[in-house]
Amino acid sequence: MVVKVTDKEISTKERGTGEILSVPYGMVVWSTGIGTRPVIMDFMKQIGQTNRRALATDEWLRVEKSNDIYALGDCATINQRKVMEDISAIFSKADKKNSGTLNVKDFKEVIADICERYPQVEIYLKRKKLRNFVELLKSSQGAQNDSVELNIESFKSALSEVDTQMKNLPATAQVAAQQGEYLADCFNRMENCEKSPEGPMRIRGEGRHRFHPFRYRHLGQFAPLGGEQTAAQLPGDWVSIGHSTQWLWYSVYASKLVSWRTRILVISDWGRRFTFGRDSSKI
Repeated sequence: MVVKVTDKEISTKERGTGEILSVPYGMVVWSTGIGTRPVIMDFMKQIGQTNRRALATDEWLRVEKSNDIYALGDCATINQRKVMEDISAIFSKADKKNSGTLNVKDFKEVIADICERYPQVEIYLKRKKLRNFVELLKSSQGAQNDSVELNIESFKSALSEVDTQMKNLPATAQVAAQQGEYLADCFNRMENCEKSPEGPMRIRGEGRHRFHPFRYRHLGQFAPLGGEQTAAQLPGDWVSIGHSTQWLWYSVYASKLVSWRTRILVISDWGRRFTFGRDSSKI
């Protein structure tokens, strides 16, 4: 985090350690963030979301404190439900016999719904290198077979750290594009899903949700470095840097443009710049 800029150095602070580092520079270009649009601010006041920077939505991109209003992109953020907020309800859903304890068989009937409703569970399992939800419960009790049984307190203890894996999605075009495709698909199938819900079971109610919740799929990111070189981070934690990665970035960028006219204009501009250099006369 930048904490100070002088005529020769930039001072940064490490978030974890608090250590201050000074970095010399030749030129500083300061790019600030974007502010919330007035129409969004007014709407947030109307529905009582006055203490946030963006509209809070649920996992189906429906604005909280409203019924049929949806939001996506930079103006909104998904307020992912915490497991610990619903821990008692989850336990009750699995404990169909009302015995006060749960075994592996009881959990197997609700595992898929729990992992879909609370994606932080799956992230936590990957971090702990556990294959599935049952292994998480076994490891919390030190059990070696499927004979493990948990009461509500043991269940809370097993899932106490799951919510630490929750993260907000980045405000990028990749996220917004996937959200747009998701909502379009939901709206087109609204009538059918009203009759035959396909989503996970309702933890605090009866039946199932109409749709599967939105899940962002990270397809990678690029960072131009100058000198016709680019750094890329792609799925599978594959990282590439160099001139070949720059051409990969060109191809991905061109494929995302909305029309062939725009593609031809952009590619021709790249060709002129590559042949004659960048025109800096207006900078």
